[in-house]
Amino acid sequence: MSLRSERLAEIHEHIKAESSHDMQALLAGMTRDCFNDIAAVPKPFRGPKRVAERYRNHWAGFPDFKVRVKRLLAVGENTVVTENEWSGTHRGKFLGYAPTGKYVRVRALVVWHFKGKRLWGETVFFDMGSLLKKIGARISIPHKRRKAKRRH
Repeated sequence: MSLRSERLAEIHEHIKAESSHDMQALLAGMTRDCFNDIAAVPKPFRGPKRVAERYRNHWAGFPDFKVRVKRLLAVGENTVVTENEWSGTHRGKFLGYAPTGKYVRVRALVVWHFKGKRLWGETVFFDMGSLLKKIGARISIPHKRRKAKRRH
């Protein structure tokens, strides 16, 4: 089997575990120093415990969460880039937002990182503003803002 085929098979197994909420299989397919970097979140999740926490929180917010690869965009020696779509119904707290019961589909660009033959981690890019709008989150921006102190 070619390296490309091996990489795509690893991604397929990861997405299968992610969509079936099989944490054991998901983490078993990753390196011990795995990570999950969501571009819209300030800090990456590093290590199996933090990666598991990230998925548990996501699954709690969207209990029917599913992922599928829409397109394969690039394959490199240590990375694969895909356009993905995830879907689910907002039935639990997600990023601090109370459940709204709204069903959403979210497009994402995913950079899959490999170490040797194993999946090391993911860097995920998606439009957080669109996601929040789709789940019906209410975001308030204060009308009066303090003037920023200028540094001279």
